[in-house]
Amino acid sequence: MKKWEYKIVYINATQRQQSGLPDDINERFDQWGNDGWELVKVEPKLTCGFWGFGSFTEGFVVFFKKEKL
Repeated sequence: MKKWEYKIVYINATQRQQSGLPDDINERFDQWGNDGWELVKVEPKLTCGFWGFGSFTEGFVVFFKKEKL
């Protein structure tokens, strides 16, 4: 039976560029992929606006997995 290990990463979207993500995000994802990590899920972390009106994406919680050897 396969066994898995997991990596959970927070990506801050408040320090972003025009793409809406940090500049080095592609490099980081490429490196994790090269290290054997598979992206499983991305969840936005929302923050409410003034007095609870409106919300914006503060960041993302990203879940990876890879098979334990």
